[in-house]
Amino acid sequence: MKTSRLAGVLLLAAVLAVAGPLGAQVRVEFGFGWSLVAPTLNASYVSQFSPPMTGGPYESSAAQTINVKGKLAYGITGMFNLLFGESVGIQLLVDYSRPSLGGANSDYTVTLDYTTFGPRTYTKTDAWPDTRGNFSETTYSFNGLVRLPVAQYLTLNLSGGATSFYLKGKGMPLGFWSFTLENPEPDTYQLSIKTYQLVYDFGPQQKWGFNAGAELGFELTRSIIIGLDARWYQCGKLEAPMHLVANEGLTDPLEPIETALGLGSLTINPSFFRACASLRFAF
Repeated sequence: MKTSRLAGVLLLAAVLAVAGPLGAQVRVEFGFGWSLVAPTLNASYVSQFSPPMTGGPYESSAAQTINVKGKLAYGITGMFNLLFGESVGIQLLVDYSRPSLGGANSDYTVTLDYTTFGPRTYTKTDAWPDTRGNFSETTYSFNGLVRLPVAQYLTLNLSGGATSFYLKGKGMPLGFWSFTLENPEPDTYQLSIKTYQLVYDFGPQQKWGFNAGAELGFELTRSIIIGLDARWYQCGKLEAPMHLVANEGLTDPLEPIETALGLGSLTINPSFFRACASLRFAF
């Protein structure tokens, strides 16, 4: 992400250096906006592992499917337009949103085969809570811009170009079971069970894509413009590594649990649609 920021700053500096001699033909606009964001993030993660047991030989298995889906959210937008004349220019956009996560998860099933005075089997199926959490997504876009007059004080702005996507998130619950078999007396066995609802994070990950959109701009004055923008941000899927996060209810060390789970990655589509109302200032 630092590389993309530096590249953007250097490119902007180069453009300003070239545009300087054009003098009065150059129009500079900057502003900010409030947006409604519809993410496409809709991922599933299948957790299959062997719950550990101490106290004797055993075979075990556990499985569940975690579904992670982004919800509608509000966001903010920053923008900078550099126009060469009245109709052609370049545009820098920065968008940020922090959607909540949801998703209905499958039942959690666990099976344990162990031995006391003979073979024993423990099985359990639990209904599992829905996913909750959030993720943050920041995009940096460098666009070409075309401005077309529609009516007096009203213009149509068409723009599109390269976008750097930066995403990270945190969710819960991911299930984990462990067992302890104790033999406190010669003729007595006791099976103890621990069940955890774990917090996990995913990312951060960065990937390049593109964006395209259209805006209606209304000039309140020569220097103040109100904009209504609809824009699509497209990016290929990315693999966001998952890791466990310490939480209040977790009393066991994280590393052995993460190793037992064999945590992988969430396959995420960072693409999203957003509608934005903005206020720009022109010079």
